[in-house]
Amino acid sequence: MSDDDGASGGGTTGERRVAGRYRLLERVGGAVWRALDERTGREVAVRQPPLPSMAPSSVASSVAGEERERVAHRLLHEARAAARVEHPSAVAVHDVVAEAGPGGEGGGPPWIVTEWVPGESLRDRLGRGPLDVQEAARVGLAVLGALRAAHAIGIVHRDVRPANVLLAPSGRVALAGFGFEVPARGGEFEAPERGAGRGGGPASDLWSLGALLRAAVAPGDAGPLEPLLGRLLAPEPERRPGAEETAAELAAVAGETVPESAAVTGETVVEPTAVVAEPTVVVGDMVGKTMPEPPPDRRRPAGVAALLEALGWAKG
Repeated sequence: MSDDDGASGGGTTGERRVAGRYRLLERVGGAVWRALDERTGREVAVRQPPLPSMAPSSVASSVAGEERERVAHRLLHEARAAARVEHPSAVAVHDVVAEAGPGGEGGGPPWIVTEWVPGESLRDRLGRGPLDVQEAARVGLAVLGALRAAHAIGIVHRDVRPANVLLAPSGRVALAGFGFEVPARGGEFEAPERGAGRGGGPASDLWSLGALLRAAVAPGDAGPLEPLLGRLLAPEPERRPGAEETAAELAAVAGETVPESAAVTGETVVEPTAVVAEPTVVVGDMVGKTMPEPPPDRRRPAGVAALLEALGWAKG
């Protein structure tokens, strides 16, 4: 990372600061840094999503520049929306810092600041072997809780996969990846409708949850989860069970009750664009400005973690 891509200060990690506040301590992979919020003293994860590359010709560069600005605007919009997701199993978005694009104009990517969760990703955990069915159901129930909280305010995650599920030593399960524009890219955790380019809603996230749970248990050994997984992985979105039914079945297998925080009134979800208002300030006008600090009751503990996997666009 060069000194002109959003961080002020010297050229050595530990001297650079984002928005004069977030001191970058360690680059942990891709465009993800472990950082110190010097205002609060907590460790955070700081990520700057990539934008489309500029093409060499002047005409193509103009088109690419417009595309970069469009994507930057959407990233800012989605990151702001993600900051509204409140659930113990959702990695908290603390701040969104926009920057100017080339030449000081708008269109630069935002920096997204999230909590730093201790532990490892589910992908790393599965590298040592499958989960037992009860533990898989517990993990699935937590992930579903975060999804339901997002769906209730019109946000679809679109990237539920083991690398985005963090397992803390305390037993906490946290879903990362909120606030990032995720293009349809295929793969074993993407719902068929998204892979076909038809977009996707909450039912697509539930399909991905089913695929995640299928991958989490030993092949052919889903036990009491098998009937639920078969329905979650139905090709047609309308044939999949709703979140409430899914939560009840996962809770039964996990031997837990559905947490009150996951109990969302009804299953009707408004499309994201109808719920989340567009930003009223263009990207270029927000240089050096940050979102207000969340109230104390919305802050979650900081720590050291595997957001390298969750925020680094690692596959599967």
